[in-house]
Amino acid sequence: MKLEFLRPVINYLPEVKLPRRHVPFKEKLIWTVAILILFFIMGTIYPVGVTPEILQQKIRGFEQLQLIFASSIGTIISTGIGPIVTASIILQLLVGAKMIDLDLTKTEDKALFQGTQKILTVLVSFFEACALVIATQMVTGTSLIAFTIFQIALGSILLMYLDEVVSKWGIGSGISLFIAGGVSHTIINASLNPSREQSGILAGIIPNFIEQMVAGNFSLVLLFPVIATIFVFLIIVYGESMRLEIPLSYGGIRGIGGRYPIKFFYVSNIPVILASALLMNLQLWAGFVGINMNDPQPIEQMTFLQKSVFYTVSYVTEGHLRGIISPERWVEIFDTQLLLHLFTYLLVFIGLCVLFGQFWVQTTGLDAETVAGQLHQYNVSIPKWRSDKRTIKYVLDKYIPQITIISSVAVGFVSVGADLMGAIGSGTGILLTVGILYRLYEDVQKEQMADMSPAFRQFIGKE
Repeated sequence: MKLEFLRPVINYLPEVKLPRRHVPFKEKLIWTVAILILFFIMGTIYPVGVTPEILQQKIRGFEQLQLIFASSIGTIISTGIGPIVTASIILQLLVGAKMIDLDLTKTEDKALFQGTQKILTVLVSFFEACALVIATQMVTGTSLIAFTIFQIALGSILLMYLDEVVSKWGIGSGISLFIAGGVSHTIINASLNPSREQSGILAGIIPNFIEQMVAGNFSLVLLFPVIATIFVFLIIVYGESMRLEIPLSYGGIRGIGGRYPIKFFYVSNIPVILASALLMNLQLWAGFVGINMNDPQPIEQMTFLQKSVFYTVSYVTEGHLRGIISPERWVEIFDTQLLLHLFTYLLVFIGLCVLFGQFWVQTTGLDAETVAGQLHQYNVSIPKWRSDKRTIKYVLDKYIPQITIISSVAVGFVSVGADLMGAIGSGTGILLTVGILYRLYEDVQKEQMADMSPAFRQFIGKE
């Protein structure tokens, strides 16, 4: 299938222009911070007709969706970056399966892919907004429902363009920035919030622990979510620092060589983003058959279709598994039905991580053949091997296919393990945030070096 018929439509789409000059680091930082602040402001604006007090009773159980999609259920960014990620998943799968004829190594095809993704994002924005409004019953009345769907869809479309601003004028990626900001806010709020809930208990885990300790009730169980979060954080940081380095030599310059690093998390956090987004979409789209997976109606009142959807989505999504191996709930793990749920969820989630990991490596040029071609293009070879693209690929084939699967499984298990322990911000959220902040740190260093030395800026292709 060719997408050439979409080019006239893409030409009329609004677009953030690329800067025609070198953007200084300080200006990029200002753009990045300004967009992040605007994102947080959008998360406090409710659509016309939606009452926050009533809404709080209807959106419980959507916490995981909010973390992954950088959304705030009930506001104009209720679907967050979900439509952007979903559109990307659909297009990448279609391109990878050769159902869409595009060569992403060509500039014109890459531009067509990005334009098509924008169109699909707009369509998915309305689709997901509709599913969410129906599932949560935010408002009543046909006209008000339609207007609310429009406002929420518009919020996601605005996020799409804010992401484009960050990518072209700021530092890093807007999507990554929104995820990291949302997860960081959740972790800080859950850990340190000094306010009291309606039950009288302090909302923050650490203030609550201190209050209980002063009252003579010393219990480390209260701190377990914080401990689990720190533990997962350290595991991810350690995994990010692990790498295998393949020695290289530069042709024509005797005695000078280098190393090609292959990180343990070679596929980064992309498989977890895509796998989590897909499963969260299943939970969201169940609303189209009248099921709120977080507050379902009794089984006896369901139709056959509703029962099929309910049981399928229940077993392939996290559901009640969160925190199952925490000190408060670990005894529940011996329940047969829960074990079956856990095994099914692990199998599906890890399987999706491996599938998306391999697909991501192939579509982003991280596979052995593409990397070998890039190294050979720069006259780089493996020491003691003949300077040929095929020999470089032969060596890389010993590592890249295996590390792709291993890293996909590793990030999947880290994410699920953190969720089972009940870590604050969810395993997926922590994994994404650590990876995002690590890469943001690298981007900041690169931008600072580019500003310091014009020669270095030319070397890394900034000018």
